[in-house]
Amino acid sequence: MESSFDYDAGNQTEDDTLIVNGGIVILWILSVVTVFGNGLVILALITETSFHSKPGYLFIINLSVADFFIGAFSFPLNTLWLMFGYWPFGEGVCKMWLIIDYTACAVSVCGIILISLDRYWMLKLKLKYRQFQTTKRVTVMILVSWAVIIPFYAIPTLFWETFTGKKIIDYAENCEMESEQSMAYNVIIVFVEFVIPLSIIIYLNTIVYTQIRHRTRTNPINNNQSLFRVADNHLSISAGQSMWSRSTTGSTRKIVNTSTNLIGRHRKAAVTLAVLVSAFIVCWTPYCIVLIWSIVCDDCLSDTLWEVVNYLLWSNSAINPFLYALTNPKIRDVFYKFLGLKYFKRTLGL
Repeated sequence: MESSFDYDAGNQTEDDTLIVNGGIVILWILSVVTVFGNGLVILALITETSFHSKPGYLFIINLSVADFFIGAFSFPLNTLWLMFGYWPFGEGVCKMWLIIDYTACAVSVCGIILISLDRYWMLKLKLKYRQFQTTKRVTVMILVSWAVIIPFYAIPTLFWETFTGKKIIDYAENCEMESEQSMAYNVIIVFVEFVIPLSIIIYLNTIVYTQIRHRTRTNPINNNQSLFRVADNHLSISAGQSMWSRSTTGSTRKIVNTSTNLIGRHRKAAVTLAVLVSAFIVCWTPYCIVLIWSIVCDDCLSDTLWEVVNYLLWSNSAINPFLYALTNPKIRDVFYKFLGLKYFKRTLGL
């Protein structure tokens, strides 16, 4: 999330220069893909009215907004830093960039937690979920997460030198704290942004997986007594016995079908969430390992390794929108529409 790469073109061979230039082109492509992909997801969720009846869709918009900021700010400014070989934008832009970068990354992590929590509540609360999870509640949760995260990073970034009385960043060259100055801060970052969130995410998703597996293996009728009680309220006992029998049979079939559909939707949502969590773990784990190792032995790590794990972390924001498209047909349709691929969709039967 912060750069420390020493890009010295004078020490590069021709092959090295080609590799570096090719890498920079790839980074710019990743930046564009991140902005474009998350922009399409946000557009899909806003324009597709079928999502609006489900307040949980706001959690995905929230995650996509955070990922959009990473593509629009984190990627390009860091890439320009690599290209120039020094930080060319001064103190003000540096502090703004750090705040946006850290905030967006943390909100992205928090967004996955909120999506996991929403899925957990949906399974636990069952029929009470619609009354519990309102648009107002979801909006408040999202706004609170931003309200907590922004000052958590903004205050140290803006006032670190005031608090410590030390100038820790040479804004003419760098836009990062020296490792010895930020050691304690790095430890906090690892726990706040990875260890604690990952523990919460694994806990919630383990429960979700266990619940769905249990419901899938159990007779839907025995598992959905609450659905029967709702249906019973609509049955007329005053009708003849044959009418009661036909009505009960039809209602039972409807309940079983409804239960099966619900389990199917839960399983699809669980798959989507599992893919998101897996991508998060793959992209974030190397960065956190390297960050922890830098606390133990900073001289053991190369600048190139820092850049690789930084960009891998940011790449999570480029991957997420395509995971949505792969696992959600409606979002996928919007991708096809805005990419002009509807013809290919019909041709290939996608």
